[in-house]
Amino acid sequence: MTQGGEPVAITRVPQPGEILRYKVKWHFVRLGTITVRTFRDSTCASPADYKLSMTVESNPDLSFVSIREYNESRMMSGFVGSRGFRAKHYDGETCTTVQRKYDEAGQTVVSCVRNGDTGLVIRSDTLHAVSSYVEGPSLFLFARCTNRTRGSGSIPTLVGGEMSKTDFQFDGEIEEVEVDACDQPVRTRKFTGFAHWTGGTSVGLTGEFTGWLSDDDAAVPMRAEMRTLLGPITLELEQWTRDGWIPPTTLQASTH
Repeated sequence: MTQGGEPVAITRVPQPGEILRYKVKWHFVRLGTITVRTFRDSTCASPADYKLSMTVESNPDLSFVSIREYNESRMMSGFVGSRGFRAKHYDGETCTTVQRKYDEAGQTVVSCVRNGDTGLVIRSDTLHAVSSYVEGPSLFLFARCTNRTRGSGSIPTLVGGEMSKTDFQFDGEIEEVEVDACDQPVRTRKFTGFAHWTGGTSVGLTGEFTGWLSDDDAAVPMRAEMRTLLGPITLELEQWTRDGWIPPTTLQASTH
């Protein structure tokens, strides 16, 4: 398990063109949908440069919540550590944009939050002495890339312009889980963790969480249980696009 901000190798997990869609449930109520997409970063020459986007959309049938978010992380070549982030968030009629850029040589992060309608700066910060870190979509990728590791550790996590940390515990526990995306139970590796921050989305993720990753090289997140300001929520895979991927569906060792 990586600790102290050292970057984690991306290995085989990302696949350009991959699309993972999750339904988000609060008790028996569907709160919305989260869609995660993987791209090559066309602004860089290295084929190891990736972008991950995470779109959050609340259920239009719910009157008490109205959220639309686009979040995008750019990863350093061959590693999960973030080198850039941009976002556009709608909470009701209010629009906010976020831009962050990481200077690896100077170990600084420059962040700017603006009113999305007027362009006026709401907050501008520069963080110093910053080693490798994750945020938003890159945190999602970090869990996938450390899935074969046993033990515990922490990763510096940038949320809301402030640096905190996220703890992970991988014990190698194998479980079968049922999700809407698959006709049969899927063989997964379970992990747990703790977010020492509140944020991530408009519903405010925080505290303990549990995840289940497919027990293969793709390490696709199949299910997650998290705490939010609204209470506990569940994410469940309901659709995917990934070339050549077949979910492992037995408790026997997967060959995929």
